[in-house]
Amino acid sequence: MAKCKPFTVALALLMPDNKRQISLVVDRGCVDDAPVYLLIFVLRDLINGEFQDRVKLQVTIGDVDKAQGLMDSGLKQSQLDFLTGPITNKAKKLPPGTTSDPVTEKKLADVVNQ
Repeated sequence: MAKCKPFTVALALLMPDNKRQISLVVDRGCVDDAPVYLLIFVLRDLINGEFQDRVKLQVTIGDVDKAQGLMDSGLKQSQLDFLTGPITNKAKKLPPGTTSDPVTEKKLADVVNQ
């Protein structure tokens, strides 16, 4: 019998001013009865009547101990401050329609992997 049991938790928030959306997904899948964890965070702002991705972070972890540690502890306050401060400010300055910014994506990955 399989020991690994998949599960998904999804959270979507619309801020009171109806101008910002935040989405978070935590997913555990199973590959050959070994867990694989996926964490997705998306911050969207309303621009010209449509929501535009401003910050998008995806972390995939096959290392069970590291993944469980991240899920148990969540982001450190310093990581959260950086995500909601400098990273969000940089993302807001990107032109509408921007779907990728390698410099910002690298900074996000560096913060989460601390």
